[in-house]
Amino acid sequence: MAARRLPGPLAPTLWSRVRLLAGPALAFCLCAGAAQAAPPQRVVSLNLCTDQLAVLLLPPERIAALSFLSRDEDLSYVADRARSLPVVQGQAEEILPLAPDLVLAGTFTTRPTVALLKARGIPVLELDMPHDFAAIRAQLRQVAAALGEEARGEALVAAMDRTLALSAPADGRRPSALSFAPGGFTSGAGTLSAAVMEAAGLSNYAGGRGLAGYGYLPVEEVAAAPPDLLVADTEPEAHPSLAGRLLSHPALARAVPAEARTRIRSGLWTCGGPFTAEAVAQLAAMRTRLLAGPQVAASTDAAHAPAER
Repeated sequence: MAARRLPGPLAPTLWSRVRLLAGPALAFCLCAGAAQAAPPQRVVSLNLCTDQLAVLLLPPERIAALSFLSRDEDLSYVADRARSLPVVQGQAEEILPLAPDLVLAGTFTTRPTVALLKARGIPVLELDMPHDFAAIRAQLRQVAAALGEEARGEALVAAMDRTLALSAPADGRRPSALSFAPGGFTSGAGTLSAAVMEAAGLSNYAGGRGLAGYGYLPVEEVAAAPPDLLVADTEPEAHPSLAGRLLSHPALARAVPAEARTRIRSGLWTCGGPFTAEAVAQLAAMRTRLLAGPQVAASTDAAHAPAER
């Protein structure tokens, strides 16, 4: 059975719903018109992905509010720091009394609220979802410039690049890796997950089976031709449902043993940010362990060997 591709950013899991709330890269709309004379001092973020950039770039006293998802320990890289900051649900009546001088939002974030804020002349910076590390660098610098925190932005870019350099593969072997979420939801070619795998020296299993963007792979297909590494963003027990139990399906358990599985915290790659390099480092370490095993090493070498004539 071929991979099923979703039309646009649709999926029933929490991971994919966050993507609808999110949006993060290069659609800059600073709608106040005139440039501000001083950096914004009362910043509101309405989006999980922009929450994280705001916390990483700004001192707490310049953050008027974050989205409620910023405190989610599974999804937010900055959850511990967000607990001491005000949060909003994204309604205009919550935000207007805060008198923000800049609002950060995603391209899918609470569109009626964003439209009202723009109509009131409040500056809004809208961000799309970065799908690779070049876009993460560009977006981080863009937000840092809007906040007047260029030096901090460059420091975060430099730290990310150091982690990426240390995690870069030393050879051309590329074990296959599949990110698998409840229901068989996964990330194919052209996604941030694929970029993370590539940086870690892995090949994207779903992309290799023809999936572009986000969609589903049947567990039967995965079990019949298993990846070298199965990456989950959560434990099966965290999803007491039929969709969640798929991660512990007996056929999948036989095809992909425990030593060929790993977990990457959702907060590292649900949104693209400097912290996403940590997901690369974790996968790179797992790649090293995989290649130390004779079975994966042999299969990977065979995959890269010249074809016999």
